[in-house]
Amino acid sequence: MKSISLLFAVLFSFLFAQVGFTQANEEVVVSGKIVDGLRLLSFAPDQHNDFVIYRGDYIQPALGGYTSFTLTIPELGIEKTFPVPKGERAYVKMKKPGSYNFTAGTASGIIKVIEYNAASYRELSAEQAVAVLKNTNPVILDVRTQGEFQQGYIQGANLLPVQVLQDYLDKLAEYKNHDILVYCATGNRSTVASRILIENGFKKIYNLRYGIVDWAKRGHQVVR
Repeated sequence: MKSISLLFAVLFSFLFAQVGFTQANEEVVVSGKIVDGLRLLSFAPDQHNDFVIYRGDYIQPALGGYTSFTLTIPELGIEKTFPVPKGERAYVKMKKPGSYNFTAGTASGIIKVIEYNAASYRELSAEQAVAVLKNTNPVILDVRTQGEFQQGYIQGANLLPVQVLQDYLDKLAEYKNHDILVYCATGNRSTVASRILIENGFKKIYNLRYGIVDWAKRGHQVVR
């Protein structure tokens, strides 16, 4: 009896720890907001700033009261001055989970990059995506640019760049309960697009984790 009681106590402790971990994850507040596919972050000058964002986010920073500043994230080799010259991309990519120290003008702090997780979201390898395409006939969204799309795409894909996805959510509404497979070049923009869809009520989202680059590298068909 004592051993059984001890077993139940251990199981209860484990379950309690798991519930606590889940609740902690659910309470994470992600910083900024997504506009046109970019996560807007506002840095407060002359103080420490902490941010939590998702892997795959494209950050467009602003520094209160400053029209020009340099964002530096040493561990990622990022050093970029804003505003950027005309024609240059006005954001930085956050590709790897982890905690990164940064400076932005007179501001400093930590950007914590976490993986996205939701009940209606699943990341797929190229091989897993092949099985999904074969068995569920999903809507396929290519969220790259038109130029990238014209260089090659997955058969049946619909081009909808992540930068304009939010403008087309109403037109996609009929597919809220359909399987949707999202991909980009390497899996960053597709992660952003997947979150936008889920946060707007879409129920079955698959993300091609390493994008069409990995898809093609593994010998799967690309329409050119």
